[in-house]
Formats: sequence, structure tokens, C-alpha cells
Amino acid sequence: MMNKTVYAHTNLGTEEEWDQAIDRLATNNQVAGTHYKQSKIQPIDYIYANNLSYNLGSCLKYITRSKGEKQDRVTDLLKAKHFIDLELQMVYGTDAKGNNIGDYSVEISL
Repeated sequence: MMNKTVYAHTNLGTEEEWDQAIDRLATNNQVAGTHYKQSKIQPIDYIYANNLSYNLGSCLKYITRSKGEKQDRVTDLLKAKHFIDLELQMVYGTDAKGNNIGDYSVEISL
């Protein structure tokens, strides 16, 4: 018997209706490309299960999709590195080398 994940918000009658509803869920679909389809665990599931921040979640997505031509892989890894640098700056108040730069703040003019 195959294990299936049951989602509480899909309360439907027949198994066929249930399967079709599951297929339509946003978490089971990807808009454009197939860069996450090959993953055993979808990045969004890992991100939510581990309560990752926006920056770390974005980093994970770029690491996961780093495939294809060399330049595409390099670009994805540089993007992942950028999100790590953002996390260091915004959350920990350090630069990319770990030097203290103080708390992150945003100034807005209205």
C-alpha cells in the first residue's frame, strides 16, 4: 500500500474527485519551468516545515534549482549566496565576512 498525504482542506466525495483536487493545489503545481519538479522534497515544503526566513528560503530555492548549463548553475549559486549575505546583514547585523555592522533598519519618507 502506498502512503498518501491527506490534506484536511480537501474534503471531497470520490477518490477521483479527491485526486483531481489534489492535482490542482498550488503546492502540486509549478508555474513555468521544471527546475523543482526533479526534487524529492519540494523547497516550499521544506521551508515551511522548518520555519525558514524569506532569505534562507530563497537561498534554499536557488540551491535546489542549480542545474543546467555551467553559467546557469553559477548564477543560481551567486543568488543563493546573496540571500545568505542578506540574512547576515538583516538578521545578524554583520557583513558578508561576519564583521559587526549594527542592526538593520529601513528609512522611509512619506
